[in-house]
Amino acid sequence: MDFLEEDELDLDLPTITEINRDLFIDQTHQEKEFDVDEFLINNNFQYVPLDSLIHDLSGLSKELEHALPEKIAGKYDDYLKFCKPYTDEDSQSILEIQRTKTDLNKFTTQLNQLTHKDLLRTQSTIDETVAYLRKLDSMIQQLQNHSQLPQLIQLAKEMSTCLHAMCGTDPLDPLLITELTIQLHNLMRRIRQLFDTLSDLNSPFLKHQRNGYQGLLQEFQISLKLLTARCLEDPNGNQKLSKVLVSILNSSR
Repeated sequence: MDFLEEDELDLDLPTITEINRDLFIDQTHQEKEFDVDEFLINNNFQYVPLDSLIHDLSGLSKELEHALPEKIAGKYDDYLKFCKPYTDEDSQSILEIQRTKTDLNKFTTQLNQLTHKDLLRTQSTIDETVAYLRKLDSMIQQLQNHSQLPQLIQLAKEMSTCLHAMCGTDPLDPLLITELTIQLHNLMRRIRQLFDTLSDLNSPFLKHQRNGYQGLLQEFQISLKLLTARCLEDPNGNQKLSKVLVSILNSSR
């Protein structure tokens, strides 16, 4: 069997990284999370006996424990100087900071209450008040319309009675009858509009008023028919009255 010559052997043995502070300093400067397995493999620690690795790491840990107080002691005086203004019980600065913090906490609490409770409660109160005022305004308007009806219907009855009586006079007074017809027609329209605003009400009083209005409307229609007949008898003498009657007829369609 042939064996390789000694100079032909070229074996690269793994290099074990020395365990010291610099090794871990390099690790702390990396942005990614520290991976133990990757750390051991990259430094060939898998070839080191476990007892030796534990011994070396324990020694480094003890070294750091002794070195840390020395590092702190060198900067301790500067640290005390920096903290003194904020730790002195008689310091005006710390009192102002505490007072400001208290005021800020109080303001934050009040703002939170105002935003989440008071504003919502106020908005709800405003909405309810506006709705109530609108309803009240509607009721007041209905009450006013309600109170006007008897007076207007009574006035319309008197005018209708007068107009109906004048329809039988001979000769007619075209100017007076024309003006009375226009006024009565406008009054009847006003009464009908008031009834429309009270359409959702059905009290005994309103029923009585509606019945009176219907009787009044029938009487007015009879008067209009009588006046139409008189205009047909004398078209030339009742031209203005004829135009008024035509206008009333068109508006009632």
